[in-house]
Amino acid sequence: MGLTLVEKIAARHADGLAVGKVVRSGDFISIRPRHVMTHDNTGAVIPKFKQIGATLIADPAQPVFAIDHDIQNTSPENLAKYAKIEAFAREHGIDFYPPGTGISHQIMVEQGYVVPGSMVVASDSHSNLYGAMAALGTPVVRTDAASIWATGVTWWQVPPVAKVVLKGELSPGVVGKDVIIALCGLFNKDEVLNHAVEFVGDGVTNLPMSARMTIANMTTEWGALAGVFPFDETTVNYLRSRLAEFSNPQRPGVRGASSRSGYTNADVEEWWKNRSEFSADFDAEYAIELELDLATVVPHVSGPNEVKTMVSLPEMERKRVPIQKAYLLSCVNARFEDLRDAAEVIRTRGGRVADGVEFYLAPASAETQARAESTGDWQTLIGAGAIP
Repeated sequence: MGLTLVEKIAARHADGLAVGKVVRSGDFISIRPRHVMTHDNTGAVIPKFKQIGATLIADPAQPVFAIDHDIQNTSPENLAKYAKIEAFAREHGIDFYPPGTGISHQIMVEQGYVVPGSMVVASDSHSNLYGAMAALGTPVVRTDAASIWATGVTWWQVPPVAKVVLKGELSPGVVGKDVIIALCGLFNKDEVLNHAVEFVGDGVTNLPMSARMTIANMTTEWGALAGVFPFDETTVNYLRSRLAEFSNPQRPGVRGASSRSGYTNADVEEWWKNRSEFSADFDAEYAIELELDLATVVPHVSGPNEVKTMVSLPEMERKRVPIQKAYLLSCVNARFEDLRDAAEVIRTRGGRVADGVEFYLAPASAETQARAESTGDWQTLIGAGAIP
């Protein structure tokens, strides 16, 4: 019996695993993740680290601090917290990204911490996003983050794995957010609760990286512990598009002496050469198999109150539901493609945010905003009345 991609990645990061031994769903293992990311909650992890008697970081290249959650709060207390986090990072040689760099999960992907076949954990529920890169991203609690700082390892039970077969191609105007909203609404009986989800099928090849990030991210709302895409040419193209950034002298953040941020073209070539390691075996065994024809997906809205309920856009139009506030932000979809699509709607549908609507805007990263500014999309949105 073959292995799922989740089982393969878990085995790669299992600490002390005997040579030749495989890892299966249900196994309890000690894992040594490539990275552990914390954001504003680093301030809460530091005292836990000290409470367990630790004084040194086991592997200074393993933690990444990326401040993003409460950056509008300029109170003396919050600024003091951020200063303490930065000082701790400097003391221990940990990579640090200050407020304003971007959303932490976007930074982890943009700055080359998440690579194919890697296991990357974070003290945040949306670390599932890393699965877009053929990696295994899953959340840990703050105490686990502290123990990883101190020892490099923590325990993990390999979850059951759900196979989600995506077929066909999306219609024009339908995006990754619609796919995951449809999955949450169609399969709303806890089918993937506490599972890891692996996306396969010919439909995957038609999804750009931005859509994969959105879908993987929102597997959290679907109840899953991870959402993983296979390694393919889309992954390779994205990896290659990032290479120039790693030698950019204006690159954001402060990296420690042992930083594992970034990769080389030789790394990408090696991953592609060994790509079978980053895909499930043909005879892998899954706990459940679900299927979605992408051609049947139409734009949807979640809710009210939960993602298990969804309403199609045509139905919303018939109901003429009034809107007071709109948001284009967060780690699920505030990337360049989302800003571009929103700007195009503004250009073709009247050029202004409707009266009585507050439209809030925040890019996934400073790099994303700069790119949107270079195309004029950011200016279009702000000029239409969006609130940054």
